[in-house]
Amino acid sequence: MTLDFSQFPLPVIREEAGFRVLNKPSGLAVLKDNTGATSIQDLYPTQFGEASLFVHRIDKGTSGLLMVARTEKTRAALARLFSQSGIEKTYLALVWGRPEREEGLIDLPLEPGRKGRFRVAQPGRGQASRTEYRLLAMGEGVSLIRCRPLSGRTHQVRIHLAAIGCPLVKDPLYGRERSSPSRDPHLTLHAWKLRFSLPGTDQMVQVEAPPPDWATPLLILPNA
Repeated sequence: MTLDFSQFPLPVIREEAGFRVLNKPSGLAVLKDNTGATSIQDLYPTQFGEASLFVHRIDKGTSGLLMVARTEKTRAALARLFSQSGIEKTYLALVWGRPEREEGLIDLPLEPGRKGRFRVAQPGRGQASRTEYRLLAMGEGVSLIRCRPLSGRTHQVRIHLAAIGCPLVKDPLYGRERSSPSRDPHLTLHAWKLRFSLPGTDQMVQVEAPPPDWATPLLILPNA
């Protein structure tokens, strides 16, 4: 299913002299790909009259916060923070089942697999990957989980949740029902919060994106 984002106005959550934080919709890619579909890389210069200096990326199917620098100096400083785990990232994930423990740390190294996939590495191989998680609420056969990746590996949260028996409800690569991502690019994964100290200042920046429709009913439950 191809979505038409050609006239889509990019929502801005926060704007500063050195960066903007966008609220990316699920299904819109950050960078151009070989499909010819509209990407944020296409839309950003037209909408803001500035180069798209991406500080990081999130998967096409993931919704939520995406930071874009407005100067090369800021891009380098923020990219360094991301690479050094100096930015606290919090995700919301809707998954099948319930984790055995309500909160914990998933510490499983990852390595490239086949056809664009990644996988849990064999002992002694792969890149170190750690994700903190906490169960927020439960629904009928599903759970809403808060995830904080402590490293920045490709597909890390998706693979780690699947590894503990709780794959995303919608995930064509690592979910229960696998298919081509081009048929349904959406994931039940949302880049919810960012928290970091602005480089060169004592200012603590906290940004939050509104939860998506699939998370809102569970977030309003008493224990969420």
